[in-house]
Amino acid sequence: MMTISNAMGGRVVRLFRSTAGVAGVLAAFTGAYAQSITNPGFESGTTGWSGCPLEINPANVYGGPNTSKVAEVDGDNDPNITTDDRTLCQTITGFTVGAVYALEFEATRRQTGPTPASVSVTVTIDNVLSQVITRTGGWNMARERLTFAPTSTTHNLRITPNFTGSHGMLFDNFNLVVASPLPIELVAFDAWVLPGAVRLEWATASERDNAGFTVERSTDLERWEAVAEVPGAGNSQQLLRYAATDGSPLPGSAYYRLKQTDLDGTVDYSEVRHVVSRDREDPHLWPNPAGSMVHVNMDTPDRVQVLDASGRLVQVLQEAHPTGTLLHIAHLPVGLYQVRSVDAGAPSVRFIKE
Repeated sequence: MMTISNAMGGRVVRLFRSTAGVAGVLAAFTGAYAQSITNPGFESGTTGWSGCPLEINPANVYGGPNTSKVAEVDGDNDPNITTDDRTLCQTITGFTVGAVYALEFEATRRQTGPTPASVSVTVTIDNVLSQVITRTGGWNMARERLTFAPTSTTHNLRITPNFTGSHGMLFDNFNLVVASPLPIELVAFDAWVLPGAVRLEWATASERDNAGFTVERSTDLERWEAVAEVPGAGNSQQLLRYAATDGSPLPGSAYYRLKQTDLDGTVDYSEVRHVVSRDREDPHLWPNPAGSMVHVNMDTPDRVQVLDASGRLVQVLQEAHPTGTLLHIAHLPVGLYQVRSVDAGAPSVRFIKE
């Protein structure tokens, strides 16, 4: 096992939080973030939007296309007071601290009356979100998506005007979704077969209260066993890269996943990766791109050739490693290279020196 902290790009792979068994992962995921906007489209009048002076009317009152209810936020007429402003506010409960949420809604500039050419409001959620939204032009219920990370299970949403006047901005169709359900942002998780082993690598873009990872494997996606333990960073806001090797892989088809554990014991699972062990595996190397060293799954140093983009052999120091052969490439110029065995007809694999 090892931990590496070099840069890595890749796709986002979500972990799913569960306090139940494996079969209950998706069910637990659905219920673990039980929060929502009450009366999101204002069709029930002021229900849920208590505590603020409201103005709710059919959309066609404000120059809209139908009678669907909308709410207006405006500064009324007195620039010296805010008590006559029309605002929106709602208390929302059920947040999971450490997750990332997205507040979604539609907004447009009011068309009837002496509405300013440009109207703006400030959307706040306690101390975790403050965003100015501006609307100009004709009726266009454009959708906004604002992300935030709650610091409490309960937060207060408030939308206030940044202008004076009784003709302003209209709102409809609020929604609240989980944008990233975990304190761990996993940006990659891969597994591949080496001679007599399976290599697993993953990376996190951020970590919060991360105790560590357990690499698990299965043949049927039902029964899982631990094959490696890797400590987490606890808290981190930088890219961290991890790796582990299953030195006694199962023959044939096998599945691997990560179990991530928080400091409080909460467990999360990654997506599953599938590998098939064969008697002979095509060459594979990592990392790619690489700066100073490349691992290649050929287990005989000095029988590995490195060629530049023109097909010419280049000299590199080769070193035996538990996962194959380690190639020292720091001296090579930036560019494209290929690695192959000296055996006639052997396949090759390419890498980029950066």
